[in-house]
Amino acid sequence: MAHDLDIRSFFRKAPRNWLRRYFEHVGVLRDFDWNSVGKNKIDPLNKAFLALEDALRQPMVADFRNIAMLATASGKLAMIDEAAFHREVEGFAEKLGSLEDFHACAFWTCLERPQYWNGAVFFAAADGKPKRYWRSRINIPALGRTPTQADANALGAAVGRYFKEREGRGGYCTVHPYKRGKREHYFLYPKDHSQTSIEYETSGEMTKRPYNPAFEIIMIHDDAARTLDIWHHGSADRVKDLQVLFARTILGAEIPRESPRDTRVYDLERFLSRDFLSRPSPELGIRHVNVRKIRALVLGHQKHTIRIDLGAECPDHVLFDRLEGATAGMLPAVIRVSLVGITAEFELRDGEEVNRKRNFEIAWPNSCTLESNGDDGLLRRLLQENDIVPRSPRDEERDATEEG
Repeated sequence: MAHDLDIRSFFRKAPRNWLRRYFEHVGVLRDFDWNSVGKNKIDPLNKAFLALEDALRQPMVADFRNIAMLATASGKLAMIDEAAFHREVEGFAEKLGSLEDFHACAFWTCLERPQYWNGAVFFAAADGKPKRYWRSRINIPALGRTPTQADANALGAAVGRYFKEREGRGGYCTVHPYKRGKREHYFLYPKDHSQTSIEYETSGEMTKRPYNPAFEIIMIHDDAARTLDIWHHGSADRVKDLQVLFARTILGAEIPRESPRDTRVYDLERFLSRDFLSRPSPELGIRHVNVRKIRALVLGHQKHTIRIDLGAECPDHVLFDRLEGATAGMLPAVIRVSLVGITAEFELRDGEEVNRKRNFEIAWPNSCTLESNGDDGLLRRLLQENDIVPRSPRDEERDATEEG
């Protein structure tokens, strides 16, 4: 999960009081003159930091790299999710909400809630993975119970054997399982091909050192939704094999290599009500969300389509005013919404003067233009909170039975 870190840039962005508190916690730079540091004057701090022994600096650089990764809205949410797993929900979110910025939230969690740190780092790293290497599968057989560490160990052993037989790597595979909301996350680290690195000894002499790196695979399983998402920087065929391996090892079921056709659909009729979208949770950092475009098919003998697309300066309420006028006297059963266009505005972040905005569309049957990470990940979370997710007919029938 390594990420590049520009230490000078990090020192500029991080709050001085939290940097000082971190170094005091670690027990270094006790005599450093913090008055010598300004927003654009970090040379004294950088010089003092570089003067420390490598053995002291290396773990701190790792912490700073993770703090920088978590110092975002989605990183804050990752910390809250891990706290929720440990049954600290409202108080933790309120504490982070009282801090001055995202860096402060990351520093505070690192120092005050170290038991949450690793899980939050894993989640944030998964959120930031390139989308092109994520592959999803639906209609996964249900497990119907809480997975155990033994399940994770069995998965690691199976994945290690698989890569050893297919690619001559693997053999060993460590698995870190974490639960995030309703979804089980498995972070797998199989042994990669042996390599040799060119390094310097402490004496300054260059040497070659053999080592055994690991590569990363992430599996996210939602037992309720019966979905499996896998991130692997490899071929699609390998991911299909991993899907089969996961089902066999964790779920005790055999599935075909080819994923079934996605028959899930969005229930977009929910957007016929102007009040459907609830106020975003504060931790999402979303100021408000509005529907700016809608397309609906009217069924019956006089079939026609209603399209409303607001101009840039048109007030939000006009869409529903026009929609209510166009559908007056119609039964809800004859109206089928096929597309909605949504504009979201985010809360101001430190250093911003204009609220960030994101326009996206949801189209029937199951298309959404949002990506999986960053601000888009927060918007997907908002949709999930409002139960705006594609659902299979079987899920609809099950919910109807439970409600009845």
